[in-house]
Amino acid sequence: MKYQYVNEQIREKAVQLVMDDGSMRGQVPTYVAMGLAEDKELDLVQVSPSKDGKPPICKLMNYGKLRYKESKNKKKQTKSVTKEIKFGFNISDHDMETKMNKVFKFLSKKYNVKFTLELRGRYRYMKDLAKEKMDEALKSLDGLAQWDKISENNNNLSVVLKPVGK
Repeated sequence: MKYQYVNEQIREKAVQLVMDDGSMRGQVPTYVAMGLAEDKELDLVQVSPSKDGKPPICKLMNYGKLRYKESKNKKKQTKSVTKEIKFGFNISDHDMETKMNKVFKFLSKKYNVKFTLELRGRYRYMKDLAKEKMDEALKSLDGLAQWDKISENNNNLSVVLKPVGK
């Protein structure tokens, strides 16, 4: 949030005043605008700085309410978090269960999950078996997550899982 000058912080001699209902009052001395703000129990907030010798544009509003709305909007704009789970081709059944439990946990928290099968050594040449292994793992996530297609890059097979109902 950019810094806004409020009430006594405005140091200009005159301001372009916008009333609380949105109507323009025109150029007014700052002390008169401050008096109007006090009478209506509102704040004088500088909306736009002065340009080319013109006075700044100030508006009568409740500054606390403005800050509250801005903080609410900022909370709504949170970025989606992507977690990554990696596993190898010859992972044991129990280790795979542990990885899948981690995926379930992340999906229940509404995180996106990048599910990656790393192919090392001789397993790099067994991509068809790796795809079968990945499909087998994804079958258990059928009702919990959505995904497009398995992407192949270098020595990895990966898919991004998105929680259902996000």
